[in-house]
Amino acid sequence: MYKASNEAGKEQNAKQKKYFEEHKAATNRILSFDPSDYSKILNLKEPVSETDARKAFEPLSNLLSPECNSGAQYQHAQEAHNNLWMAARYYGIDMSEYYGDNESPPLFCVNGGGSNKIRDLYTSSNPNLLRDVLKRLSPDDRAIIQDYMFHNASDIDLAVEQALAAAKEKQRYCIEKRWKFTFRGRLVDVKEEADKVVGWLDRFKAVGDIVANVDPMHAGLPWAGIRLLLEAAVSEANQMTSLLVGCEIALYTANRLKAYIEFLHQLPTTLTRTNFQTAIIELYAHILGFLARAIRIYQTSISYRALRAFWTRGDIVDFEKTCNELGVRVEIEASNCDRTLGAQDREWIGKLNQDLQRVLEELKQSHRLQESLDRLETKIDLDKLPYAKGAIYNSYGDNHITCHPATRVDLLHEIHDWARDPHSKSIFWLSGWAGIGKSTISRTVAEWSAGQGGLDGVDLGASFFFKRGEGDRGSASRFFSTITRELVLKIPGLDALVAEVVTQDPFIFDRALGEQFDKLIYQLLRQVKFVANGPSTFIVVVDALDECEKERDVKAIIDLWSRLAHLTTVRLKLLLTSRPELPIQLGFKDISTAVHQDMVLQDAVPHTTIQHDILIFLEDTFEKIRNSYNLDPLSGTPLDRDWPGDKSDMAVPLFIVAATVCRFVDDSNWDPRERLETILQFSGIGKLEQIAQTYLPVLTQLSARLNNSHSKDRLYQEFRMIVGSIVLLAEPLSIQSLAVLLNLSSDTIALRLRPLHSVLRIPTDSDTPVRTLHLSFSEFLLSDQLQLEPFGVNGQATHRMLLSKCLQLLSRPGGLQENLCKLEYPGKPRREINQTTINNRLSSAFQYACRYWVQHIKHGKVEIHDQDDVHMFLQEHFLHWLEAMSLMNRLAEVIEQIRILRSLVSSDNPSDLSDFIQDAQRIVLANRHFVDLAPLQIYSSAMIFAPQTSVVKKVCGQVPPWIRRYPITPPMWSLELQKLEGHTSWVNAVAFSQDGSLLASASDDWTVRLWNPATGQEIQKLEGHTRSVNAVAFSQDGSLLASASDDRTVRLWNPATGQEIQKLGNKATGFDKMIITYFGSHRSIGTVV
Repeated sequence: MYKASNEAGKEQNAKQKKYFEEHKAATNRILSFDPSDYSKILNLKEPVSETDARKAFEPLSNLLSPECNSGAQYQHAQEAHNNLWMAARYYGIDMSEYYGDNESPPLFCVNGGGSNKIRDLYTSSNPNLLRDVLKRLSPDDRAIIQDYMFHNASDIDLAVEQALAAAKEKQRYCIEKRWKFTFRGRLVDVKEEADKVVGWLDRFKAVGDIVANVDPMHAGLPWAGIRLLLEAAVSEANQMTSLLVGCEIALYTANRLKAYIEFLHQLPTTLTRTNFQTAIIELYAHILGFLARAIRIYQTSISYRALRAFWTRGDIVDFEKTCNELGVRVEIEASNCDRTLGAQDREWIGKLNQDLQRVLEELKQSHRLQESLDRLETKIDLDKLPYAKGAIYNSYGDNHITCHPATRVDLLHEIHDWARDPHSKSIFWLSGWAGIGKSTISRTVAEWSAGQGGLDGVDLGASFFFKRGEGDRGSASRFFSTITRELVLKIPGLDALVAEVVTQDPFIFDRALGEQFDKLIYQLLRQVKFVANGPSTFIVVVDALDECEKERDVKAIIDLWSRLAHLTTVRLKLLLTSRPELPIQLGFKDISTAVHQDMVLQDAVPHTTIQHDILIFLEDTFEKIRNSYNLDPLSGTPLDRDWPGDKSDMAVPLFIVAATVCRFVDDSNWDPRERLETILQFSGIGKLEQIAQTYLPVLTQLSARLNNSHSKDRLYQEFRMIVGSIVLLAEPLSIQSLAVLLNLSSDTIALRLRPLHSVLRIPTDSDTPVRTLHLSFSEFLLSDQLQLEPFGVNGQATHRMLLSKCLQLLSRPGGLQENLCKLEYPGKPRREINQTTINNRLSSAFQYACRYWVQHIKHGKVEIHDQDDVHMFLQEHFLHWLEAMSLMNRLAEVIEQIRILRSLVSSDNPSDLSDFIQDAQRIVLANRHFVDLAPLQIYSSAMIFAPQTSVVKKVCGQVPPWIRRYPITPPMWSLELQKLEGHTSWVNAVAFSQDGSLLASASDDWTVRLWNPATGQEIQKLEGHTRSVNAVAFSQDGSLLASASDDRTVRLWNPATGQEIQKLGNKATGFDKMIITYFGSHRSIGTVV
């Protein structure tokens, strides 16, 4: 039977080939048709009467009449047909007169009565699609697929029925065996996989004969081969699992493709439609290749088959991974299909897209089972979770110094008791002066907690060591994502919950702190299951919160974390250290004392205890120095056994002074006695602060052996350039990267840093970042008292120098250019680019220059103007810079950087530079989302669809050579700056905060949303109302947001955290308006019903 069917299929293929050759030959005659009759359909600007519209359609109705038989006319009608349907829908034209008495769906008619030309057009296009798919296969795979394909609807239906029967037999067999199988760390219920295969086959079976004739997913799948695979005798659990899971993934993806193909055939012919179709073809070919390889194994001998599964575990993993990668591209191209359409057509396509998304979501739900293999939404790749590098305890290159075992004994004992006690407060705030030893205590507690590993019910849950001037370590933007990344490794089940959140909102890591905390930590920790044998308490160590850049973020972190005190599923305790600065004090003042306990280090620990601890530290360290030096005394005279005597007074109460003194004295190039004497000389000078008395000897010693003034000047200049850069860089760089950025040799930098081990953390390799050991050293170099000294660092001048170095690095040959990573095609998604490829092409110094050159303009207080270095750089490299930032996953930062540039233009009068920057802002806002997905789209889509008068387009844009049809674009930017999308119903009210940094919107979807007006990004969704929200208003200081609703309540929110503070109201009806008024220091809220 199969041979007869194959012969008939080959004959049908020959007929179709001849038919399409006739079409190809007839295309030369298309030019003889007059396009003026339907040009209105392609470029409709204003609504016209039904009579006028019918006049425009008459020539097409002639083409679709039964008397039309010309191949060229069919081809012509096919090209115009999509546009006809969109226009007909818009004008409400009854198209049944062109198709018969029934109301036909767009693009094909399945009714036997009336004209079948539309159906013929549809079926004539599908073989083209299938033909292109088959071309993508290897010759062997193509031959197998064609051998097992059918071209007759009844044969297809029969094969689907037989495959379904075979799947049900597998289902019964799995029920009897009760097979379960561990695959990639997950327990797979094999019977459930059989259930899913049956479900997908049922979907195909239910479609019917006629659609099977015209649907390329029915006509193109090797149904006979699928049936044979499912009928194959499999008696081993591993092979049965692989067989069923492989079939399930293939059939699920095929059902998704069916939905996409139906959407494709309702689109007009455009460049974006062609890209969409190409993406579909690639995914379709991937499915067929996967099936072909299994059918080839089936064709081998039975004995060989018994030893080998049709697919191995690796086959399935790779297949599903590639399916998802290609699926992302299909989704991107589908979302771009309305870009070239008019407003009305775009609205219609938008509705079709909504229908498509509903179908895809339904399929996704069917695919998702609790114990399903490799549910991607429950599998989390830690490498994809953003985090602050170097912020985690025990990070490579960080300071690993902990408390001496004989010091801080009572204090650490108190902290250990707090950690173990299940009834103690959830936050322990340890504050103290700079240099008093807080960070060392933090590392010691983190080490102890990690070492417990669940003993006494305690384990280290997470940590974050803030450090100002070190990129993400100096801000809160990556705080909660870093904490989440660590907690995922500690708390069972949290990985699946986090993955689900990320799947639903891929931009969650860029949301406001309150939303990040709520969705990634608070809500998820409420859902995790308590593990009886696991730790009962997880300690989270947060060090140096005062070094977080934004004061409002500091207060938000304290406020948000206090909510975790009431969790019942898992117990998190926070050890937080900081200087006693006002924002932190205010943050703790606003939360209940039942949640936190405080300790001021210099007050709580007696002076004698501090003196004792420092003495023990100095004695122990000096003993090590003495023993090491005496092995080979530099001066020939060993150190005395009692050297150096009692010197503890010189360091009390600051441990940083003791540590710096010891590092300074412990220099193998000097006699320790001389080094210590230098320190002691400065300790008695006037009113020098203790920190200055410590750091000045380190600096003056650098030039102590130089007698030549020229050598000293060079030393001072190189010191200010190298060390000044280290203390002012936005994030630390290695010696090698510093050399590239500053255009100096690595040897020169290493030479200048060599005497500074007492104040800088200088790694032994050239790839690890150089860091200051303590913030106080940076503060000292930049202080006013040192500006007249040769080692003083001028902050503004150094920032300007770094700006110049950044622009030089980016502009040099081999720097910024189009297609930095040599991607194969313009639409390649960033997620498919290997991170190693990006890092190899974009060095650390290069990435630093891309991210921070604008920050150096800002901190250097540079006024920019026409034809300066900044203007010339933007004209040459603006698009290249955007590509690089997208590759680095930092495109969101560009919007703020452009805002900074606008604020620094030297004159309020119009200028070429200001026009360029203003247009650049519109380019980024309009294209950020898809350029973020596919970096090279900045050169194609962004420039192609930019307005004709776009300055960036004129200066930087070039039409890609592969673009053949250039779309008609608007002459200028519209008045609409941004469209903020997110609400699912009417928006009733909006309000700006007083400083313009936030926009609140109230909607019938029962939510209030907060937006960043500068970027258009939704940063917070406030949920709590149970009816429509009609009004919103900010307090004058921006600390409160009030919302009024039909649920008869007014709610007060904290805009920084998204937390509901208070609910007011008991009226019988809802509120429509709201006014916040101030009388002196008092605030009142008035509402209008």
